Amino acid sequence: MNAEGHKAKAEEIKNSLEKLLPDEKGVHVVAIVELTYGILQHLISYGMEQKYGRHLNTHVGLCKELRGLGEERIADIFESIDSYRVGRWYGGKGNGDIVKKCIEFINEIKEWAK
Repeated sequence: MNAEGHKAKAEEIKNSLEKLLPDEKGVHVVAIVELTYGILQHLISYGMEQKYGRHLNTHVGLCKELRGLGEERIADIFESIDSYRVGRWYGGKGNGDIVKKCIEFINEIKEWAK
């Protein structure tokens, strides 16, 4: 997928996410985390292409690649959302401020990707 395709896919997924918000009762947290993961993956691919002229079309090795480029914060965010996924999808971790963090992560990565 090219950079513009990643950007468009991130927007498409974000439009779906917005239908679940606000989630004051926390009934959609698992879906929100999953959608956030997809949005971040596509925005990171778009940003990498804009900044470095290359990107990965997979999450495999993404954090290592980001760290190799000196993008520690972006790698940390992606690792955090991956941890949230595991905790919500497979486990029974509480929701706390996860929805708020997801939105913050999306906004931060979107700004970085410009």
